[in-house]
Amino acid sequence: MKIVTFQTLAILSWQVCIGYGQVVSPSTNVTNVAIDLLDGSHILHFLDVVDAFGHVSARNPDNASQFIMSFAIAPALATSQSLVTYEIDNATAVQLTFNTSVTGDAVPSGFLERYIHSQIYNAFPNITGVVHAHTINVISFAAAEVGMRAQMGSAGSVGTLANGTPIFDFDSLPTSILPENAPHNLLIGNEVLGDALADTFQNGSEVVLMKGHGMAIRGTSVRNAVFRAFYTMQNAEVQSTATLLGALALGGQAPVGLPPRVAMDATVTFESDSLLSRAWALWTAQVDQLPLYVNDLRS
Repeated sequence: MKIVTFQTLAILSWQVCIGYGQVVSPSTNVTNVAIDLLDGSHILHFLDVVDAFGHVSARNPDNASQFIMSFAIAPALATSQSLVTYEIDNATAVQLTFNTSVTGDAVPSGFLERYIHSQIYNAFPNITGVVHAHTINVISFAAAEVGMRAQMGSAGSVGTLANGTPIFDFDSLPTSILPENAPHNLLIGNEVLGDALADTFQNGSEVVLMKGHGMAIRGTSVRNAVFRAFYTMQNAEVQSTATLLGALALGGQAPVGLPPRVAMDATVTFESDSLLSRAWALWTAQVDQLPLYVNDLRS
């Protein structure tokens, strides 16, 4: 007998309130991306990259001017019925991705920070997956104004920039971007702030640290962005420990990270389809064992 979870009841109740409407079957391309999007949301929570906050998105494979992400819901609780198709232009809700009768203002409220995603997609046409997370050990680096450098092969995409990963400092924005009378709450809640964040990315790193806030990751797919987010978190742990050990060592030395050539080649290898798929297979098997996570597009 299948157990009905509180999450399932909540989704059913929400459907009753709005009416079932027209439940559609999007293209195979969209469905496959949506499957990864739900798995990615659940995996990021399972791996402690996100908690009740944070989000992952995908560029619409059928329309490059749109992206797909869930409405404002904890990542662990995302299902097909929480996925929304947005225009990249102004992050405007078009419709529920799997229920086209729910459109425009009838779509449940989205994440205020969906502009992180829209403006990264707008700035980088080759990017098809984005993650935003408030990962604690990553926040520590921006708090100390220390950029991260790749310390291990699986985190090669963190990069080897001389000053480490770029850091986005909300409170240092000019008034033309953040007026004095605007909320100074660290949230990327409009296009202008989203553009400022996107402009912070530098060639050689796929990560921007957000001071007091978290990180933004750009990727070539949902799976790639999730992989990068997890190993950025792991890299933060290694770099923190190596910094402490370096300070304790005779003569003291901060970790320098991988040489640029090694980081670049390691990224190509570790983010290849074969190795990324191996990690993805493990992570989906793990989340499938827990009733909290429901991917109703493949279950």
